[in-house]
Amino acid sequence: MKELKREFEPYSGLILDLDGVIWVGERPIAEALEAVKKLRTLGKKMLFVTNNSTRSRRDYEKRLRDLGLEVDINEIMNSGYATALLLKERYGGGRTYVVGEKGLVEELEGQGLQVISREECWDNGADFVVVGMDRGFNYWKIATAMRAIRQGALFIATNADKTFPSEKGLLPGAGTMVAAISTASGKKPDIIVGKPNAHIFEIALKKMNLRREEVLVIGDRIDTDIEGAYKAGIKSLLILTGVTSREEVEKSEIKPNFILNSMKELFL
Repeated sequence: MKELKREFEPYSGLILDLDGVIWVGERPIAEALEAVKKLRTLGKKMLFVTNNSTRSRRDYEKRLRDLGLEVDINEIMNSGYATALLLKERYGGGRTYVVGEKGLVEELEGQGLQVISREECWDNGADFVVVGMDRGFNYWKIATAMRAIRQGALFIATNADKTFPSEKGLLPGAGTMVAAISTASGKKPDIIVGKPNAHIFEIALKKMNLRREEVLVIGDRIDTDIEGAYKAGIKSLLILTGVTSREEVEKSEIKPNFILNSMKELFL
């Protein structure tokens, strides 16, 4: 990795996905780690943006640092944090029933949202039902979320990913939980925050303090990273280390601006 290829030089900032780009499940992608270190030396601004809400930004910071990357928590955005910011800025907070894991709860509480228990929600309802990936998903979580939504709570999805990559292959994503609650409540989410929706990209651009033409989105999924970049008017690069193959790109109506086999191909 000597120098950046000419076509990538104009971009001052990079929005990088994590799952499928920096790691797959618990397995880090060595070439991606080396590429990020090299991009640092070239002075590129970076923001790691993931739809995965199971871990907090602080958890992601620790994991990236454990892998040898010098990152700051302000360079990380997950869909849980983006959801918390949106609810705080648009509604000023409120009583929130969460279908999700501790990382999502931490981000919501960090922005002043009042996270309530199943019993509190069942007895007194909620202002918001926030749904993310939840590996403890069960019947009573569906029932509680359904009841609150039918009573008027806003239905907020951190993201609608049907699957996510792991070292064991594809596993169900947050979209599975969202679909179940949507079926039970008879209502689609009022807001879906994560990729490919505009909310998370607009927040990312604001945090980076860059114009969209100065930024390149790097991801492994057509239906989240690439579609989201397209909707936001940002150029995109598909890395083939995650869930998408070249054959799938050929079949897709939405195309990335660039396709590489791995992050090392950013360089000469």
